[in-house]
Amino acid sequence: MLTLNIDCEVMPDRMVTFKLPESVRPGPHELVIVLEENESAPGKTTSTAQTLMQFSGSVTAFRQVDGLEYQREIRSEWN
Repeated sequence: MLTLNIDCEVMPDRMVTFKLPESVRPGPHELVIVLEENESAPGKTTSTAQTLMQFSGSVTAFRQVDGLEYQREIRSEWN
């Protein structure tokens, strides 16, 4: 399986055209298209870190855990 991340502009007629790399053999293929629907302003991008931070503190079982201290404990086992 080959994963391609291609930035593209969707035209008003909803047409998108892109050229596949030479490594893709001619013949039948299944393409999966994932559209990230972003409710923020057009052209404004959010990083993966920003997206993940929306879940910060949402797991009640971990609210009392100091993340930095936990990482230090785990890493001390490496030594």
